[in-house]
Amino acid sequence: MLFRQVFSFTSITSGGHEAVMNIVVLGFIFLSQQCGQSICQKASKPNIVMVMSDAFDGRLSFDPGSKLVQLPYTNYLRQLGSTFLNAYTNSPICCPSRAAMWSGQFVHLTQSWNNYKCLDGNATTWMDLLKENGYRTKMIGKLDYTSGAHSVSNRVEAWTRDVQFLLRQEGRPVSELVGNKSTVKIMSKDWENTDKATQWIHQTAAPTTPEPFALYLGLNLPHPYKTESLGPTAGGSTFRTSPYWLTKVNSDLISVPKWLPLAAMHPVDYYSTFTKNCSGVFTDDEVKSIRAFYYAMCAEADAMLGQVISALRETGVLNNTVVIFTADHGELAMEHRQFYKMSMFEGSSHVPLLIMGPGLISGQQVNQLVSLVDLYPTVLEIAGISAVGNLSGQSLLPLLSTSTAFPNQQQRAWAFSEYHGCNVNASTYMLRSDQWKYITYADGLNVSPQLFDLTLDKDELHNVVHKFPDVQAHLEKLLRSIVDYPKVSEAVHVYNKKAFGAWRLSLGRNYSQVIGNLRWHVDWQKDALANEKAIDKWLYG
Repeated sequence: MLFRQVFSFTSITSGGHEAVMNIVVLGFIFLSQQCGQSICQKASKPNIVMVMSDAFDGRLSFDPGSKLVQLPYTNYLRQLGSTFLNAYTNSPICCPSRAAMWSGQFVHLTQSWNNYKCLDGNATTWMDLLKENGYRTKMIGKLDYTSGAHSVSNRVEAWTRDVQFLLRQEGRPVSELVGNKSTVKIMSKDWENTDKATQWIHQTAAPTTPEPFALYLGLNLPHPYKTESLGPTAGGSTFRTSPYWLTKVNSDLISVPKWLPLAAMHPVDYYSTFTKNCSGVFTDDEVKSIRAFYYAMCAEADAMLGQVISALRETGVLNNTVVIFTADHGELAMEHRQFYKMSMFEGSSHVPLLIMGPGLISGQQVNQLVSLVDLYPTVLEIAGISAVGNLSGQSLLPLLSTSTAFPNQQQRAWAFSEYHGCNVNASTYMLRSDQWKYITYADGLNVSPQLFDLTLDKDELHNVVHKFPDVQAHLEKLLRSIVDYPKVSEAVHVYNKKAFGAWRLSLGRNYSQVIGNLRWHVDWQKDALANEKAIDKWLYG
């Protein structure tokens, strides 16, 4: 009863009581340890709760990144569950990444090419299978895995990535301070959805109820906010927080990332930097501010995770619930002279993945290379459901479980990601294996692949592809055994032209006005006629 009174969510979100927060989390850990981790042996199926944030850099979920900002509930999962140190998105952008997670298939297999083209509305997800097998299910918040969403600008920029022009597509990244030291709820929509999730838990969950439940909560944070001053077509380039959340950030540890000179950048990375409006001058203070505000936004998302965990404890079901925390992709936060995602660099492609629950190992750090497609078979195996179809992922349960009953399954020694959307002018393919990250392209640009040794070059500034030809040959062969990527790139080219042509036709005489007023309108209007001609040359040859 005493702990129930101490662990109220209001006590951790009013007034900046870090000491109280620490006591709460320590008490929470103590109770969970006392309750034991063998509930799976007593109940046929555990409850399953997934919290998926947007644009959360996975490196913040373990040391040394975790020292940058206070994330008490991420840390709670780390202490009582397993933390995957090498978890990757299968595509570093919202909708395709989530399509891979929900379907358990690589992006090219479902042709989830960009934020507009993803899964069909009737696609079978692992949540559908849980419901078919007796789970009470609920999906709340940001889902974003089916076709037809996101802005017109976003899809047109993706379709026209091969056009021979270079236009800024985003607003310049900025930080914005709001409220005061007692202002907690900045992202109101996320808080509303978190309230709905916790209310659903209170209404649905009961230790004596025979049917297990599965809950998914999708958050927008810490995705940057739309920059309203840039008009109705603007994208998200504002990092917004309050003084309350900034107190959670260890500003002394925030560094200014090292940048290559613009002339030394890989051509594809330069295109990304320019179209993201990051090729101009940034002071050190500007860069540090953007990074600090981003970390503060991560702290706000962590508090929402805490509210969900609190509801599970208050209803008495936490010890029979598997809790999963992850994200669709990361955030560069001015690393490599970029913000946003759409890149295979670590800040963009590395995601958090922490899993705790009954019968699972506590305090474990897993070095195994994994990706979001692994969650589909993992969730099903946790629920005791046989996976059907041709899945791209592997169940992670053998790596998590305290049981010795699992067969000696050979885990993959690689992780794969691909990208076909906006702000990048070539389909991009990434393979992680051992200490290596291999990035290659197949769009007729005649650009070199990139190879980084992440053990010696954590900042990914030294492309050593020409220094290690044997490594490149090995990784190229392995990559082609996973995907025929030149063929996939060609399919994307065909789709882009067909989709753009249909969109253009649908606009009739309004085409010139509409395309000239998308997010790139500032640069477009400098020579609208030349830009239209460049599109015609690409579209019609």
